[in-house]
Amino acid sequence: MNTASLPGQIDFSTLPDLTTLGQTLFEKAPIGTVVVRLSDSQIILRNPAFRHIADDRITSMSALIDTCCVDPKQQEQLRAQVRQAKSRADCEETSELPELVLDLKGADGRIRIVQHYALFFHKQDIAIGIFRDISDIKRKYRALQRDAFTDELTGVGNRRGLMERWNEEIEDDPAQTIGFLMIDLDQFKPINDTYGHATGDNVLRSLARRLRKSVRKSDYVVRLGGDEFGILLPDIESRIMLDTVSNKLLAVLRRPVVVDTLRLSLSGSIGGGLYPEDGKDLAAIMVHADHSMYSTKKNFPAKKRFPNEPAAVKIPPP
Repeated sequence: MNTASLPGQIDFSTLPDLTTLGQTLFEKAPIGTVVVRLSDSQIILRNPAFRHIADDRITSMSALIDTCCVDPKQQEQLRAQVRQAKSRADCEETSELPELVLDLKGADGRIRIVQHYALFFHKQDIAIGIFRDISDIKRKYRALQRDAFTDELTGVGNRRGLMERWNEEIEDDPAQTIGFLMIDLDQFKPINDTYGHATGDNVLRSLARRLRKSVRKSDYVVRLGGDEFGILLPDIESRIMLDTVSNKLLAVLRRPVVVDTLRLSLSGSIGGGLYPEDGKDLAAIMVHADHSMYSTKKNFPAKKRFPNEPAAVKIPPP
């Protein structure tokens, strides 16, 4: 009787002791691996590769999430995955955690970008967690992504970046209220025409920096084109908050811009929209904000200068 193994099958008779084989694989694998006790989240085994990812003083998955994971959104995603897997313990022998990319801070202070996956064995009360360091690949991808989503002149986001950020916010929390402000600079064209495009470009850079410093870190500033900017405000409380931010930014835009020996004066018009109240997608919210902005321009036109009133004041040398 032919007992030869079929292609793809393992001939266990030719293998070394499975305990020794398992130990060797666990220790020599270049991918970080841990065994976690499900009942109390304790890490009961870790391989050498994992020690490059997390400090040995991290003794539980709870501590790893709280201490090593530097992104709050990633923390909550991983906690939600664990809760969901544990909830299936009564109906499944095994559960798996979907792949998730985490930013983890190691003992050396470095942030490593890690691809995480886990398999839960409920009856054995253990889970096996896999942590694959993809830092180099991911950093190169993020650098390319930043270039693609960044306005070359001002360094803030562009339209593609706005769409990408919008999709991320909707995917993370489709029930949140999201604000959008559209900003159009007044009196910018005369500055461009009078003092040249290099001066105009410096004005745009300066105003982009101001806008970024004047909003929350979670808000996303973009240049939509020409002298138009936009700001995405995730998880905003109400329209009152949107109006408050808008009024604050109007005051910011009215401050003179200093370029070389010129002190330039200009202002801006702002219109806003709220998701989901004013539209069900980004395009609809932007249209609403645009109409709101031009309605404001119509009702409160920009101040007209008298013939002898300068658009710029020369700063005397020290």
